[in-house]
Amino acid sequence: MTETAQNYRLAKSLGLIAIVASAVTQEYGAGINFVVTQSIGVYPAIGDLVPLAMFVTGIVIFLKVDLYARFSRAMPRAGSSYVWTVRALNLPLGFILHFVWWASITAAMGFIAFAFGTFLGNALISAGIPAGHTILTRPGHVLIGLAAIWIVYSVHVAGVRDYGRFVTLLLILVALAALAVCIVGFSTAPADFIRAAVSRTGIAIAAPIHPMPFSPHAFLAVCTLFIFAYGGLSAAPALSGETRDASTTMPRGIVLAWIASVVLFTLVAAALFHAVPWWAAAALIHGKHAALVTAPGIIGLVAPHALAAALGLVIALIVGKTLAPQMVVTSRMVFAWAEDGLIPAIFVNTSRRRAPVAALTLTAILASLFLLQATYIGWAFGVVDRSITILLVWLAVAVAALNLRLNPRFAATSWAQPFRTNPLVTPVAILSIIVTVTLIRSVIVLPHAPIYVQPLFQGAVMAAIGAALYLRAKLANPTLSIATATLPLE
Repeated sequence: MTETAQNYRLAKSLGLIAIVASAVTQEYGAGINFVVTQSIGVYPAIGDLVPLAMFVTGIVIFLKVDLYARFSRAMPRAGSSYVWTVRALNLPLGFILHFVWWASITAAMGFIAFAFGTFLGNALISAGIPAGHTILTRPGHVLIGLAAIWIVYSVHVAGVRDYGRFVTLLLILVALAALAVCIVGFSTAPADFIRAAVSRTGIAIAAPIHPMPFSPHAFLAVCTLFIFAYGGLSAAPALSGETRDASTTMPRGIVLAWIASVVLFTLVAAALFHAVPWWAAAALIHGKHAALVTAPGIIGLVAPHALAAALGLVIALIVGKTLAPQMVVTSRMVFAWAEDGLIPAIFVNTSRRRAPVAALTLTAILASLFLLQATYIGWAFGVVDRSITILLVWLAVAVAALNLRLNPRFAATSWAQPFRTNPLVTPVAILSIIVTVTLIRSVIVLPHAPIYVQPLFQGAVMAAIGAALYLRAKLANPTLSIATATLPLE
């Protein structure tokens, strides 16, 4: 098959702004509005260094940004890091690792749909709308979550051009919400927040007598949690198969999205902890008032009622909109697996609008099931698990870059030449390996947590399922490894 326009299944219609918008809108959601302040409850020894941890994590992430930009320039394909690692390392490793990552994202979609109901219900209650109480019930969570998942599904089925317009509008909403949070946060004196929190909860909140000593372990662990917030940068290359001049546009989009994310996240984190001292946040979390230590909770305590209600609704929409770019990642991963013959060919088919409808449908159905699980059972991949899978994929991409750079097997391979001729690839890949291994070690075992929520256990379950799917595909097609030695068309 020649690479002519009529042979492409996916539409090549996205530009630079849509790429940046897709990455930033996936990142700016629950990570910044919930995880940033709640990290104090898990690792109180971080003290007042949470905003610094967010900034440091963003700077360290540049190593990953550099690698992803290089691979997107050399191998711009819908499967992104799956395609890269399979071609540069081997098929079983690349598939099983990305199956675990895919499962974690799909599970996260169910959790985000559930969290959307929580944010929306609380926002409506704050606005004086009684329907918020109904949304906060289990049936309400299911109804609102399913509506969010399938509305996003309909946007995707309409075509990637409509998706690009959708996330561009969402990017504007994100920027306005971040600006409002920064204005309120930086203009609120800590004493005003504490006075309002004590009045609301009756909890005694006092500053510690002695300063919190620096804890390297807590700092590293919080940085690892914040990998979750920057996870959208891993997702941007999934649109490579639908981007105009992808080898140029995608690398630029990844770098610009990184810059925007570091600035937004650091400013918002600093604003939130300007209003809420770390010890006040810890006291409220331990006093069972964690809802007050979220972006909407903080704004609701200190801002005028009308502004707090409006911003609460906007933040609820921002949390829910994360489903849109996540559905891109999961569906395009399924599309890439079908291209390689690992799953049935129906998942590589596209509609007349060139949307991978079968892959999107599978993603939406599984996300709906994970929503039911989050609502009625509560067990799902958590923030730590998502962060670890993101780090593992980053680690695999770094090893893949190093292999392309040093392995003579790729001396004559055209798409390996950008790695073989650039001497900076080696130090960036080695530093990435050191960073990812260090961060994974800091949270690989959760203290005082049962085995079924441990990252090792959950990852092992998903890896076993992925290995079974690979073996099934290998038995059906023994030439799989040969087929995946070259790049797919898209």
